[in-house]
Amino acid sequence: MIGILGASGYIGQSFISELIRQNVSFREYSREKHNYYDLKSLIDIIHTDGLSILINCAGYTGKPNVDACERNKNACYQANVELVRVITTACALADVTLLHISSGCIYTGDNDGKGFTEEHEPNFHSRSERKGSFYSDTKTLAESIIHSAWEKSYIARLRIPFDGVDSPRNYLTKLQKYEKLLEAENSISHRGDFVEACIHLLKNKAEFGIYNIVNSGAILTSQVVELLKEANLLGSYEMISEEEFYKQVKADAPRSNCILDNSKLINSGFNMRTSQEALRSAIDELKQQKESPVKE
Repeated sequence: MIGILGASGYIGQSFISELIRQNVSFREYSREKHNYYDLKSLIDIIHTDGLSILINCAGYTGKPNVDACERNKNACYQANVELVRVITTACALADVTLLHISSGCIYTGDNDGKGFTEEHEPNFHSRSERKGSFYSDTKTLAESIIHSAWEKSYIARLRIPFDGVDSPRNYLTKLQKYEKLLEAENSISHRGDFVEACIHLLKNKAEFGIYNIVNSGAILTSQVVELLKEANLLGSYEMISEEEFYKQVKADAPRSNCILDNSKLINSGFNMRTSQEALRSAIDELKQQKESPVKE
């Protein structure tokens, strides 16, 4: 039986939809109804519901963006570090496989055009040459905790999630609402593709460890913007450089722009779409929703 922590969140909801589609049994848990921050309570949940796999979608990303993590460091640390410590300990004690949703925001740059593999040390945190955000600090620490404490673990790195469903967490929705857009090249993750890849790892009992789960091929902000413009989904905006961004936009947290290598995932047998393919599909869905809104 699979258990999903943070089931009411953006990624958790996508796991629920995909598991239902694949006819896989699961249990869902939200913080409002279950005290999974407490080790004994979480172990009781695991035993009572007969869980063999625990997917951790819970965490603090900040609303409306990562700047909130700088202003709410305690909440961010509790959700992204202390909770992970509890979950990892519970899984180890109960001998349950853990799949933890991490982030690619622990890197910056493109590794000389090759992209960062799972073997590269994070280079975007408070102790790195280029200082990262507090959020990046917590995600880096969480990966370290899992790696050192429980061998039957998957760490799935998500990067700039998007799909064809309008949401404040959707990268495409964000681009439509911002007046100033930062030109940068990044790896990105279609939400549905990401979840399918995670389930692929579990079903196929892939090698435990870290996986960069991003669509193949990096993409520039301006390329995404052009696709949105073609679909008449973007109004006025100003494209600015990273230097201009920090001058013009009040940002509490440094921004991560990075490219990840997904070869390890591909080699596990998962057929990942390209960023261009996934973006065109998602934008088509958004366009159809706009042209044919759901009547209440």
